[in-house]
Amino acid sequence: MNLRALKRNIPFAATTLVCVVLYLSAGIKFHHDGFFSLRVFVNFFSENAFLGIAAIGMTFVILSGGIDLSVGGMIGLTSILLALFIEKFHLHAAIAIPLVLVFGTLFGAIMGGLIHFFGLPSFLVTLAGMFFARGLGLVLHLESIPINHFFSAIASRLEIPLVHGLIFPATAVLYFAAFIIAIWIAHFTRFGR
Repeated sequence: MNLRALKRNIPFAATTLVCVVLYLSAGIKFHHDGFFSLRVFVNFFSENAFLGIAAIGMTFVILSGGIDLSVGGMIGLTSILLALFIEKFHLHAAIAIPLVLVFGTLFGAIMGGLIHFFGLPSFLVTLAGMFFARGLGLVLHLESIPINHFFSAIASRLEIPLVHGLIFPATAVLYFAAFIIAIWIAHFTRFGR
């Protein structure tokens, strides 16, 4: 490995080292609670998959020199919209999911247009977008809405069985699939380079 490649991988190596040190220190502190068990390790990925997928998108935004503070608000708003479409308005998920994706894309395109065409700072535009998304989510529904059907059937097909009845859930599988696709885009496409 040449010096240039080594320098390029220092941030990744440092991030990996910090994650390993944090995991080991938490494991030492909570070893009586079974922190080092496979179940806890799998749950780490399944419970935080949505954060990982959002972080993948944010990586591309930051690499391009921008910032987007509205991601958390948009995750909340689109989740509420999807749950309302499926559970309250009884739309099929094959219709509800594209509708929510189109809404999120338009919302992002409007903010991107304000930043690009009017030269507004991305920090301020996305901060306003975050407040707008969070506020709209609260106006639409104050409490959580469970999605009780459709997704469980898909999730059970994407699960990977592990040892002792433990499963690698669909959320973690989707996260790792998104991670692999993002690595491929970043390293092997003209857009990524």
